[in-house]
Amino acid sequence: MAIILLVEDDPDDVFLVRRVIERAPIDAELQVVSNGQEALDHITSFEDLFSEGLPDLVLLDLNMPVMDGHEFIQSLRAHPVFFPLPVVVLTTSSDPEVIQAAYQEGANACVTKVDSLEGMGEIVNAIADFWFHIAKPYNLS
Repeated sequence: MAIILLVEDDPDDVFLVRRVIERAPIDAELQVVSNGQEALDHITSFEDLFSEGLPDLVLLDLNMPVMDGHEFIQSLRAHPVFFPLPVVVLTTSSDPEVIQAAYQEGANACVTKVDSLEGMGEIVNAIADFWFHIAKPYNLS
């Protein structure tokens, strides 16, 4: 079973992604935290990249309290063990500077959020298909 960590502070977006994952044609567990610090604490509570329960993919909002998405990406990419975890930014921003900054900080992809179940379903299914069926993971065991 794949584990997806959603880092999102908007309850409506959490609800939407949760519904999409429940209906997705993948066997995935969704873990949810509300800011970058909680996400970093959660990830670094594991021993290594092979620990059971470690997320296989991070879906990340950028605008959050405590630690925003930009700070999270920078902290994760600087970590000596967990730096290779894939991070897909889900953002409402279409500002090229925001998107470019996320990539420069180490995001693997940036995707614009939509507010419909059908639209988010297409996006999350495409992300999951790519990361769980097409891409080769860093932590090959």
